[in-house]
Amino acid sequence: MKKFLLGLACGLVFALLVGVVLIFAIAKFASSTEETVNAESLLMMRLAGPIGEKPAEEFSLPWLDAQNAVTILEIREMLDRAAQDKKIKGVFLDLGQLSAGWAKVEEIRERLELFKKSGKPVYAFLRTPGSKEYLLATVADRISMVEEDYLDLKGLRAERMFFKNTLDKVGVEMEIIHAGKFKDFGDSYTKTAMSAESKEALNGILDGIYATLVEGIAKGRKRDAAAVKKLIDEGPYLAKAAKQAGLVDELEYENVAVEALAKKANVSSRSRTSLRSYRKQVRRGWERDRENRIAYLVAEGDILRGTGGGFGEEGIIASRSFIRDVEALKQDERYKGVVLRIDSPGGDAIASDELLAAVKSLSEKKPTVISFSDVAASGGYYMAVTGDEITAYPSTITGSIGVVYGKPNVKGLYQKLGLTKDYLKRGANADIDLEDQPLSEIGRRKLREGVDESYRTFLARVAKGRNAKVEEIAPLAEGRAWVARDPQAKRLTDQLTGLSGAVEALRKKMKLDAAAKVYLHPYPSPDSAWRKWFSEGDMNAASPDALLRRAFPMSYEQKQLETFRKALRPALVEGGMMRRMLYTIEVK
Repeated sequence: MKKFLLGLACGLVFALLVGVVLIFAIAKFASSTEETVNAESLLMMRLAGPIGEKPAEEFSLPWLDAQNAVTILEIREMLDRAAQDKKIKGVFLDLGQLSAGWAKVEEIRERLELFKKSGKPVYAFLRTPGSKEYLLATVADRISMVEEDYLDLKGLRAERMFFKNTLDKVGVEMEIIHAGKFKDFGDSYTKTAMSAESKEALNGILDGIYATLVEGIAKGRKRDAAAVKKLIDEGPYLAKAAKQAGLVDELEYENVAVEALAKKANVSSRSRTSLRSYRKQVRRGWERDRENRIAYLVAEGDILRGTGGGFGEEGIIASRSFIRDVEALKQDERYKGVVLRIDSPGGDAIASDELLAAVKSLSEKKPTVISFSDVAASGGYYMAVTGDEITAYPSTITGSIGVVYGKPNVKGLYQKLGLTKDYLKRGANADIDLEDQPLSEIGRRKLREGVDESYRTFLARVAKGRNAKVEEIAPLAEGRAWVARDPQAKRLTDQLTGLSGAVEALRKKMKLDAAAKVYLHPYPSPDSAWRKWFSEGDMNAASPDALLRRAFPMSYEQKQLETFRKALRPALVEGGMMRRMLYTIEVK
């Protein structure tokens, strides 16, 4: 019996090994198959869900690869390529609900407008669109949707969640010290409604993004701003009402819309090139050696100390990992310049200082330009003030120059759970950071000294990087977040432009001829998912939860829990001193 069980176990292990080998063989075969474009086809661009900045690791198996969110760089490269590709005769923009900020929408609109200059048509098909999706669609030659759908165009709102009552129920008290009257990150844990300062900052952001929305719709639908504002005030719209108001052109099913585009482009509606297929061609281009190669270095997510980047850990800027990439880039002679793309609300104060030093050293080695995405605030802004040119979109949220310290006091929770704790100490302030004790007067004073000193350093770094006096920067600070197009915030950036403007600024810095082509390449290059999955140290990061979240989109309820988790994590889990934006801003 023992021999039988041993033989069975050996057989299972052997079968497993054969399976793994077959998976790698299939993956290699799939990755080596060159995706081709059918002659005279339509580029089918379905955009829905998250749109990121950093190209994800590549899965060679089609089903897994399809789960990778498309990125701004990939969309940009695909549209630029399609404009020159004689086989692509038009773009069908299939728009679902986007999980992306307003700045990313501005970038995609700009690339679509440039694509249209090729003379090729763009048709948009909407699926229960909101204001953001509709703004993107207005660049199209024709907009359509299903007759039973609706257009959720009704203006904008900014939401903020408060957890004080919840924390009170479980016996947790948050203690917050901050520098800057607008740096009210801790209000989410200590108050139940917005402060006057919060409302002032958020109203400024809403005004800026609303102006972008109105201007975009007015340009795309050839209306004046007053008429667009009136249409927004009368929303949302059932599909029939949207067509009657001239907001959409046709009410039809997707196949009918594709037929209409095919007829306009004079091609067969069955001749189509998918976004995934075309994206593979873009990625193949990144593997080629090119002159004037520009590194597209992405800093995306919360700033934390340490090493990250494990499987399923996207959306984190781990200081040691980022610095390691910077050091490698400095020595990589293939790259002649750098576009640092930042999409971050900030995070750990010490880590953001380390990142600034790393980016400065990179700038001294290679010409560098900073490009802001949806958010570059607090620590995300701090790491950008290297003295290099900073570009941002009109709708980019930036600033939030301030510092906050958060510490939970969970004594009430321990009492509810029946937990007791005893301790001994040496040194008067050894218990300054005990989680079940309130801050003492001495402890609060020392922490106040640290927060104020960190704030002064922040102001000094910004002033030096922006070639200004501290007195000029101070009125823009106080922890206030700004929309980049706000005239009061113009000192924080140099140009209101997208990636094209950043590349042109870098071209000048590199002293390249205007006719010389430059090529953006993500740095580091997207890794093979198989190598990353089985690499040393990453297996622990590949938790079942992380893998499932990657393979299956989150449900609505899961998204709400994710929002709650992210809101609580910085203060309740990380604690300490942070250069982080006051809260997560979602304008919808």
